[in-house]
Amino acid sequence: MATDDTAANPLDVPPLEHTAFFDIDTRDGYVRIDQSWGDQTLYTPEEAREIAESILERADEAQGSE
Repeated sequence: MATDDTAANPLDVPPLEHTAFFDIDTRDGYVRIDQSWGDQTLYTPEEAREIAESILERADEAQGSE
C-alpha cells in the first residue's frame, strides 16, 4: 500500500494537532482521498477498501489494547 510506513514505530502516535485532515469523495469511478498535507490521490474502489480495512483493523487493535 502506498501509505504504508513500515519504518515508523507503530507506538509513536502524533499529537492530534499534527494529523492530516482527510476528505473522501468519488470521481469518475474512483475514490478520491485528499489529505491536508501529502499526496492527493485517486484510488480504485478495491484500493480504497484495502485502506479502509487497514484503518478499521488498527482501530480494533488499539481499542482492544486499552
